[in-house]
Amino acid sequence: MKSLIPRLLCSAALLLSCGVPQKEYSYSNFLFGAQCTVKFQFSHEARAKEIIGVIDLELTRLDSLLNYFSEKSLVSELNRSTRVKAPGDIIFLFTLSDSVSRLTNGSFDITVAPLLEAWGFYDGKQRRPSAGEIARTRDLVDYTKIQVRNDSIIIRPGMRVDFGGIAQGFAADRAADILRQNHVKSAIIDIGGEVLAIGQSPERRPWRVGIRNPRGEGIVETIELQDSAVSTSGDYEKFIIIDEQRYPHIINPKTGLPAREFASVTVFARDAAFADAMSTAIAVMGAMKGIEFLDSLGMRGIIYYERNNKLERITSE
Repeated sequence: MKSLIPRLLCSAALLLSCGVPQKEYSYSNFLFGAQCTVKFQFSHEARAKEIIGVIDLELTRLDSLLNYFSEKSLVSELNRSTRVKAPGDIIFLFTLSDSVSRLTNGSFDITVAPLLEAWGFYDGKQRRPSAGEIARTRDLVDYTKIQVRNDSIIIRPGMRVDFGGIAQGFAADRAADILRQNHVKSAIIDIGGEVLAIGQSPERRPWRVGIRNPRGEGIVETIELQDSAVSTSGDYEKFIIIDEQRYPHIINPKTGLPAREFASVTVFARDAAFADAMSTAIAVMGAMKGIEFLDSLGMRGIIYYERNNKLERITSE
């Protein structure tokens, strides 16, 4: 869903810490509908393998709970039955999603699934719903109607929840938690393009990450990360073409229409889940309103958009 391409400068360098040589260890799996990789420096091989096992168990658990397309997931159970009991971290994820929704005045909304289905993004069938269908479907989209009661989540009949705009970032944060708990000082995590860096690279400088060119091959620019996260939402990976017009998979919950006033949105934050959700929200707002919103929050962002068939770049500081 996201578009950052990690550009790790070295895969086998040694980093000396307290006199103990450190080696690079890596983990890779296909989860959350995307490739997931974790690379970190550590001094003890046996312990490093244990850390990799813990990361695998945690990411697999989260994928089994949050996978919209798995009938056995907690999300699918909620969408069928309208009420489920959830573990504490998933309750937190609902609360975090609600906070971002309120912060962005509904530009981020995990109940947008009925609109994504109406446009054919789930089944791959390209279609433009009628104005009447969009209006009826929008009645099912409203994050304020989600209820969290102790360990239970409740939604209204017909509503459906999809964590596609935040789950990958949330998983990256959990992997980072595991690494930090085990005193890992240098790591790069990429969960479907949601990238989180711990410390510096083995070369003792910030990690370098490439932002994909939204209108061409390769990367459009390289950024640096250190103890922070970055997320990019683009209009070029998941989209449909109707009457020669591109419609990206990011839907404006208020209008029911795909967001089209951006090419790519990159947001920097301390936590990957927040960056993930915010990049989606800013894409919905569009380039100009989005950059003003980031400025108002004092957040760093990079937005590419098209004007007169030319790619333009604006940033917030």
